[in-house]
Amino acid sequence: MDEPHHRNLIGEILGNISAFEFNNNRPLLSSLVIGKDNNVGDGFYKLCEELGKGDWQKLKNNFYVFQEMNNTIEFWRNNSNYTKYFII
Repeated sequence: MDEPHHRNLIGEILGNISAFEFNNNRPLLSSLVIGKDNNVGDGFYKLCEELGKGDWQKLKNNFYVFQEMNNTIEFWRNNSNYTKYFII
């Protein structure tokens, strides 16, 4: 992750995963990815804006990531969701 290109790639992959989850009515998994500085990158909030969740800067200022984290944890904690979507 020392190379900027690698960070961009991982951001793109996480964005694709979260867009897929959103399009399938599930919370954004990338909300659980925290950087080494204990922050979420602007890319997360910009994706949220693209998905219609609001202005990315307002979402960031309101710490929206915590709401999405809670939604993600609760969704996957639900055993019926877990068994329905988790494939080995």
